[in-house]
Amino acid sequence: MNILVLNWTWYPSGGDWTYVENITNVYRQNGHAIVPFSMKDERNFPSEYSEYFIENINYKTLDKSSLKAGIKAVKKSIYSTEAQQNLEKLLSVVKIDFAHVNVIHHYITPIVLKVLKDKGIPIIWTLHEYTPICPESTFISHGVICERCFGGKFYNCVTHTCKKGSYAASTVAALENYVHKYLNYYKYVDYYVCPSVFTYKKFKQFNFFEEKLVQLYHGYDYSIIDKLPKVMPLGDSERYIVFVGRLEKIKGIQTLIKAMEKLPEIRLKIIGSGTLEKELKTLVSENGLKHVTLLGKKSQHETLEIISKADFLVCPSEWYEVLGFTAVEAMALSKPVVGSAIGALPEMVIDERTGFLFEPGNFEELATKIELLYNNKQLILDMGLNAHTHIHTLINTEKHFEGLKKLIPAL
Repeated sequence: MNILVLNWTWYPSGGDWTYVENITNVYRQNGHAIVPFSMKDERNFPSEYSEYFIENINYKTLDKSSLKAGIKAVKKSIYSTEAQQNLEKLLSVVKIDFAHVNVIHHYITPIVLKVLKDKGIPIIWTLHEYTPICPESTFISHGVICERCFGGKFYNCVTHTCKKGSYAASTVAALENYVHKYLNYYKYVDYYVCPSVFTYKKFKQFNFFEEKLVQLYHGYDYSIIDKLPKVMPLGDSERYIVFVGRLEKIKGIQTLIKAMEKLPEIRLKIIGSGTLEKELKTLVSENGLKHVTLLGKKSQHETLEIISKADFLVCPSEWYEVLGFTAVEAMALSKPVVGSAIGALPEMVIDERTGFLFEPGNFEELATKIELLYNNKQLILDMGLNAHTHIHTLINTEKHFEGLKKLIPAL
């Protein structure tokens, strides 16, 4: 079959791409051809269909753009006629048997769903975020969990300036959700795939096409990890723990730094970049936290190597994690995870078996859990083995593909 895979990028861009890359490889291994539909970008992997990609929208540069350019970008982010027209051109030259949608909001936009349905093409959508039910996408407003938009009350995004603390950005986000709710292109999707039980329950709670929701954990290509050399235990002077993720408040990085202030004997390596990077470097320097090292962004191979030599991973998220591939990779490397009890994390971090859970934002409890695990090497080894077994059972490519075949029998 020819499978159309839609995603806002066609290059490594985070957890959504980890999934896209994995599932496209699985499709190819099973004899299917992949037809991508994405945004133009010099970082994209080459594709014979790239001429049909839509023009790039870089929201980070809009503040420096002209008013006219800003208005044009806003219109495209809500209803992209370019995506509609380009997809129609693509469908006129290649027969598509079914479409697999990933992250399209703000860029490709849900308008493409009607184009696909008009052609009689089956559609499944893997949900990587909460945009259809939360204009801010993360259920976070000014650093705290917010569900005020329940029942389609998207105006709350504006009145509480949930999007970037900006009335303008919040208005656009709310308007986008109202437009899509009114047009109801979401009805054209045959199945919405939820990567975790938490995600499934949250969309169900918000009455989002309950009859079309399917809970199906992601797969993961563990061969990448299996190729890494086996690591001998590090000496006491070399031991460290690790954080991997975007340096943003919702990832709990500030909570982790506060916890580390209480643990001067434990080394922490931080991998990632983000809006808080400069602030965190200043905080670490001014407070003399010499045991905390910010390594910046690293390649996947470098990241996995650093995790493989760590005692364990800390995942202090403060938002509803949809899944969390960082935890998946650490556990596949037989590393326990100290994670916050929020979103899908408790489905991976089984408290006192594959790691420890703590209350999101509670840096004192986090410090206690880190210290408890760090000071018990045997517990680290035992939990690491449990983590390895659990994650291979939970996040399993064969199980994921079998689940997809039930939705699309022709696979």
